[in-house]
Amino acid sequence: MTSHSLNDLEEQLDNFIIRKNKGAEKTFVPPHKTAPSGQKIHDHIPLLVRDILKSSLLPDDAGVFTTHIPATLNYRTCLVYGFVSGRGVHNKSFHKYIVDDGSGSIEISINIKPKERKLITSLHNEAVALSTIADFKNIAQIMQRLLNQAMSYIDGSSIQPGSNILLFGRPNLFRGKWSLNVISFLVDNGRSRKLELVYADCLIQYYQSQKK
Repeated sequence: MTSHSLNDLEEQLDNFIIRKNKGAEKTFVPPHKTAPSGQKIHDHIPLLVRDILKSSLLPDDAGVFTTHIPATLNYRTCLVYGFVSGRGVHNKSFHKYIVDDGSGSIEISINIKPKERKLITSLHNEAVALSTIADFKNIAQIMQRLLNQAMSYIDGSSIQPGSNILLFGRPNLFRGKWSLNVISFLVDNGRSRKLELVYADCLIQYYQSQKK
């Protein structure tokens, strides 16, 4: 897994929950670092696809992008929530899909991660073997559920067109075309659609704060 792990994504989702005190509201403030130039560079910033497509590379600072919403925003990584509208052309290294959030569509790339898949599969097979032993049955079944969940976080092949998905990733501009290199993802097909609601709440508050 990369240094930007699933835990990073889940921690940022916790930050999306807008807690309201009596008569007071707190606006979501995305994490950021200040560059030597004095500019704020954000990570885990919630964006619409159209804002990624309108981004530009920040001169003299590799891996930093600039967009306007309408205030100028510099960022390295972002969160996007959308609908998987189709498949891209998969290759040996990446699963590729097209994600649409209503403001635009973008191709996403998810690293296949063969080493991680092999490790999880091996551990799952061991857990299945242990489940046949009475003393280890309960813990082995718990391990199987956890490993299945772990696989779902990295197995891009499990994503189906029509799914709703939350993405944490880094934009990429190649030959004039924008795409998103996915670091972590969560499929959100449950009835409650909690991720979508919390994401939208955070996105609206942040965008409104930029218009003040």
